[in-house]
Amino acid sequence: MDILTKRHVSCFPGNHWVHLFSGMLLLSLLLFFPDNTQAQRVALKTNLTDWMTASPNLSVEFAVSNRLTLDLSGTATPFRYKPDFYFRHIRLQPEFRYWLVSLLTKHYVGITAFYSTYDVGYKERGYFGDSYAAGLTYGYNWILSRRWNFELNAGVGAIRYRLARYRPGTAHPAPDDSGWIVAPVKLGISFVYVLK
Repeated sequence: MDILTKRHVSCFPGNHWVHLFSGMLLLSLLLFFPDNTQAQRVALKTNLTDWMTASPNLSVEFAVSNRLTLDLSGTATPFRYKPDFYFRHIRLQPEFRYWLVSLLTKHYVGITAFYSTYDVGYKERGYFGDSYAAGLTYGYNWILSRRWNFELNAGVGAIRYRLARYRPGTAHPAPDDSGWIVAPVKLGISFVYVLK
């Protein structure tokens, strides 16, 4: 099953909230992106916590002012280990960060959101669905050298989920469960490479 196809993602009622969220993200980018990008700082990152779950990931962070950055990350797991054992998902997560001391250095607080679609199966149980969330984050960034940093971060927020339960090897049914939970929305142990 392809978790990227529109047929599967849009089968959930209330998909207009995803479009509303993406519109708000675009508006935020237009409002906060600076006219002058001469002194812009840009960093590439990868999160070791996601790699521990066999989830390749990449993040780019760039300055939008003297104390504010925008971090855009993407994570995906396309792997199927066995017919009855798989953990496939895609997650897109933007985050605005306010740096308390200096840009890309020491403490920051942030506002994050994410959208994820997933298909998880283990033996007799399978879960297929999507979720979106918004929350607050805190992080700390250590400078290791001129180009390398090390970052720890965590966040908590509200997550809206929709899912369908099924038996692996059978067709995915229509969603039969949805709700809100308060849970971690971010957990990161990242290596950061500062491009400029």
